[in-house]
Order: sequence, then C-alpha cells, then structure tokens
Amino acid sequence: MASFDPARPLVLPPPDPERVEVRAGLVYVTAAGRELALDVYRPAGRPLTERVPAVLLVHGEADPAQLRGVRGWGQYTGWGRLLAGEGLAGVVFEHRAVAEAGFEAVVAEVDQALATVRERAGELGLDPDRLALAGFSAGVPLSVPVLAAAAGRLRAAVLCYGPPADLDQVPGLPPLLLVRAGRDDRELNQHIDRFVAAAADRGLPVELVHQPDGHHAFDVADDSDASRAVIRRVLEFLRDRLTA
Repeated sequence: MASFDPARPLVLPPPDPERVEVRAGLVYVTAAGRELALDVYRPAGRPLTERVPAVLLVHGEADPAQLRGVRGWGQYTGWGRLLAGEGLAGVVFEHRAVAEAGFEAVVAEVDQALATVRERAGELGLDPDRLALAGFSAGVPLSVPVLAAAAGRLRAAVLCYGPPADLDQVPGLPPLLLVRAGRDDRELNQHIDRFVAAAADRGLPVELVHQPDGHHAFDVADDSDASRAVIRRVLEFLRDRLTA
C-alpha cells in the first residue's frame, strides 16, 4: 500500500463537475479560537426548496496540522461528490485532532456539525428528517456517541474500517452498514466481527460489507474492482435508506 497522500482521489471517479454544486466554508463552531467549517455537496440544478437527504462525513485522525486541510482531501471531496451524484448531499466538515483537543471535545464538534446541518437545513436545501452519518477510520469511534445521542433521529449510518463501540453503547440503532478491510489491523477487524455477531444475535439491522484484499482506507489506497464495488454498495445503502 502506498504511503498516505491527502490529494489521492477515491478509486471510484466522481460524477461530472457540472452535476454537483458546492457551498463551502460554512462555519459551524469556534473552538479554542479556531473557526471550524463545513462544505455541502449538493446535486446541481435543484432549488433550495427541494430538500435533499444529507450524509455527514466524519473523518479520521491525523497530525493536527495536516487535518487543517481535511476538507480538501481527495477522499472526502470524492465522497461528497459521489453522494451528490446519487441525489443526496454530502457534508464534509473539519474537526480538530483528538491528540490536540481530546476525545470528548472532538465528539462535541461532531455533534455540533450534525446540529448545524439540522438547524440550517432550510437555507442549505437539506431535509433535516433524512440524515445519516458516515464515519471513516478513527472517525468511527467519534461517530458512535453521536449516533447514540441521536437515537431515532438518524435514518442510517455507515462505519468504515474503524472500531465500533460495544453494542450496548448504541441504543436505538438505525440501519447500519459496517465496512471491513481484509488486510487491515487484525484486532480492529475482530472488533468489527464481534459487533456484527452481537447485532445478528439480537436481530438488529446491521450489515457487513467486506473488501477481502483491502487495506485500511482502501477507498483511496487500493485501486481495484473490489474496492469500487464496496463504495457502490455504501452509496446504494445510503440512497435506499434516505430516499425510501
């Protein structure tokens, strides 16, 4: 697997640029004197009165200085554009690094970003009643407390190659898709497997999708048909649950 490159694009190409409108740099909170912002990727040509479902994309951890540019990383701009191409909105936002601000403070930033999407849904052309979360890597444990606190108010969630919490910590679980990379950290994958098995035992709405040859962050790291198939399944899952 190649070394991490923030500019590296998703392995599934986004739709043509003219199909996507981007409203960028919307400040959602000020933390320790720093303005944190979000970008909304929305299907082009639709009036704001046509409320579209939205997916909040929760990024993972990196060096604090590097994370300051996370809204421009190829991974997240790619997901934002792909979601818009599916008739949804992708909300790409920045939070501080856990190493910089601490876990609880960053969870609060994720929660505030979601609250801002709800509060400003009208002016952004979003549907506050059709929202989902998608967490990536270290963004998964940041997403779980927000998911639990928003029980009954989110239509779905996707947790990609990151460690979910114990099932008891996620009451009111919405339909959930877990994404697993076969060549990822063994302990992390065992954690995912235990979560899925526990959910199956309780008959809860949890699906596992597996990229057997995938490394961590395979959506940018592994340019293969298998990786593209998983990305398409994530998009299909979100579209089905947000537009039904």
